[in-house]
Amino acid sequence: MTIGRTRNIANDRDNVDFRIKLGELEKDDKVLMDEKILSLKNFGIIYRNKSEGKGFRRSAKGEELSKDYKLSNVNFELYRGNKLGITGSSGGGKSLLIKGILGSLPKESWEIVGESKILGEYDLNRMKEADRREVLKKYISYIPQDSINALNPYVGVLDQVCREIEFTKSIKGSECEGLAIEWLEKLGLGKDRAKLNLLPQEFSGGMRQRAVFVMAMVKNPKLLIADEPSSALDVINQLNTLEILQTLAENHDLTMIYVSHSPGMIKKLCDDIAIVSKGELVEFQSVEKFFESPKSDEGLRLLNASKELVSRGEYKGND
Repeated sequence: MTIGRTRNIANDRDNVDFRIKLGELEKDDKVLMDEKILSLKNFGIIYRNKSEGKGFRRSAKGEELSKDYKLSNVNFELYRGNKLGITGSSGGGKSLLIKGILGSLPKESWEIVGESKILGEYDLNRMKEADRREVLKKYISYIPQDSINALNPYVGVLDQVCREIEFTKSIKGSECEGLAIEWLEKLGLGKDRAKLNLLPQEFSGGMRQRAVFVMAMVKNPKLLIADEPSSALDVINQLNTLEILQTLAENHDLTMIYVSHSPGMIKKLCDDIAIVSKGELVEFQSVEKFFESPKSDEGLRLLNASKELVSRGEYKGND
């Protein structure tokens, strides 16, 4: 797969327009890849001034100044099988972008401009909440930073996985439980039913994260979004999480957005990388080309910082 971009970000900061395109593919592969999973067009997020109740700043005299964009003019498309890594400094807009894609920002505080469509049809920011949740349940899996918040603390892990399977695959009973145990065993949680049905807080952090991965994968999502899924884990479990994601990505033809502070982690998992800085998408290219020659100041800074950590032996994400 090759990456093409329709505008030069260095020369046109106000119209960031990058597009993941199909490259030289075998005919059968191209049929699969032609399925558009996510499309963002002139996508932006505005913070509403609570005192005004509108999406713009005002002067002391009440004059309009400018819209308070927290993210602006983001344009890209993801096709089936694309694996995109998003990185950037803290507070730059990575997680805000993900929340915007998922349609999870409170409408009383945030305004969405432009378009964000799932499967060319569903704009999660312009749907009734019940319909939005239905689309999320059916097509998208989201893995948050902290696994404890992704699981119901009052329901056993095995039962939670079974419920997810029942909802998405319409199978029940022993067949459902068998599939759930198969997935849990596949990700290293064993097959002892009693142990698998412990409450989430009775699992270690690493085991909970594996359970969250199972919950994400059992429905065979059209899009998997992993928002810094290993940030709350120790180093060993961070590496285990990375290995799990690598295996899932290789074996299940995933379309994935992976958010990380580490370009090195993205290098191991993704084909393409996007750099978000100060509410703008300042760079978007293949991972291979990024590591050869970053095209933005923020990309260069992140890459140099990552290499410095590796040289000190403090981090091995670039190995």
